[in-house]
Amino acid sequence: MSPMPTTAFTQQPTASAPLASDAPVGQQKKGGEEGQITIIPFARASKLHTEQSNTQSGISMVATGPQIFNFPIASYGFLSCILLTVQASGGTTTTAAAPFEDAPYSVLSQILVQDVNGVPVNQLSGFNQYLASKYGSYRLFGLDAIVRGAPNEGAASGNQTNTAVISGGGPPVWAAQAATATNLLTGAYFSNVDTTNGANGGSFKFILPIFLEFGTDGMGCLPNMDASARYNLQLTLPPSILTTSSTGPVYVAGVWSVNPTLSITVEVLCRSQPPKEDMFGNPNSVSPPGVGTVQYWTAQTASGLANGANTIQLTRVGNLIRNHILIFRNTDGTRRTAEFASGTGGTNDVPNLLEFDWDVGQRYVANIGTYRQFMAWQVGGMDCPNGVVLLPNTLDPDWQMLSEYGDQWVATVGASKLTLRFSTNAGGGSLTILTNDIVPASGQVYEAPKLLIG
Repeated sequence: MSPMPTTAFTQQPTASAPLASDAPVGQQKKGGEEGQITIIPFARASKLHTEQSNTQSGISMVATGPQIFNFPIASYGFLSCILLTVQASGGTTTTAAAPFEDAPYSVLSQILVQDVNGVPVNQLSGFNQYLASKYGSYRLFGLDAIVRGAPNEGAASGNQTNTAVISGGGPPVWAAQAATATNLLTGAYFSNVDTTNGANGGSFKFILPIFLEFGTDGMGCLPNMDASARYNLQLTLPPSILTTSSTGPVYVAGVWSVNPTLSITVEVLCRSQPPKEDMFGNPNSVSPPGVGTVQYWTAQTASGLANGANTIQLTRVGNLIRNHILIFRNTDGTRRTAEFASGTGGTNDVPNLLEFDWDVGQRYVANIGTYRQFMAWQVGGMDCPNGVVLLPNTLDPDWQMLSEYGDQWVATVGASKLTLRFSTNAGGGSLTILTNDIVPASGQVYEAPKLLIG
């Protein structure tokens, strides 16, 4: 047998790992590592931008019917958040003003955010929006504590610290604060009455964010660059805001000799449109991951709870569920203020035990007192208003209510069944379920963490 012919082989190039560098990713010099391309995440490539969108002042608080105001949203880059400032001022009282438990946020009976086609993105009452903004896993610190300080979290507020019940029931911002120049600038206050001259009675101010961005790397920011097709914020005020009643809408007591007026200011927080490359020639991500992904907030109310067993099927399914927030109320519409007095259970229209079923399986069988403490204090460091139960799916990766990766989002389809089962010992109350769900534009909703840590 003749020997095999000798053949010259040309060695093919092989990939090699780039040399380690102390320079931060995105700041290495162009051409420093041959063949290495670093894509800059959107959150780093874009920059934050804020501007005022619109202002409405001199709004009467004694109108006989609902008042509706539309605020076109300023166009710039990608819309991350809408900041809403509401202030009542100029009133004089003859008897002390006292707030309703849902005040001051109940001064808004509806907050509606519409996309460029008029489709509702966020549709909640003012108080429900307060709950969504505070407990929706958008910021590490709650709306109230950061403004008034930790001692006001539960002090004279009617919130519940662990299992200790405090009378009242309103948000901590309602701990009586004088309408001084300092408080006017700090973000929120309530002045019940100045008994020496009656000035500033019932005055208040609050700043309420409406978040669109969630998760990591700018997820959920909405394209907002077309001034001819703008997002719209519609605010509805209830009639006769100064009417005093045990059920509000804003005050349970107070008599005004000079009526206060409202002013509303709308601002936007945006992310800029990044350039195609950074200063070192690295390509930028020029839009958020899964651009077009939208999160929604909606409310479903079940009225006339039975005295005994209740079964409520949730109607908002078909998307990724990010949050549920439950609000139990009495027959007159006020939130429960005496539940969990023993630390182990509830009374009247608040159940001791809550079962949450997902299709044919049980997801939670939770003692309400334990669950409220675990899902508010231990993961967010925040108190939880009376009658409110949090069911977050946003605690990954570190058991904090902030910047989740989406590991715990609940994927549902149109045929999915989400059911609440519980028993009460008084009938006629109601349960409102706030649902925060995500409509993903692509599978990139799960890609943001890889861009940041990969």
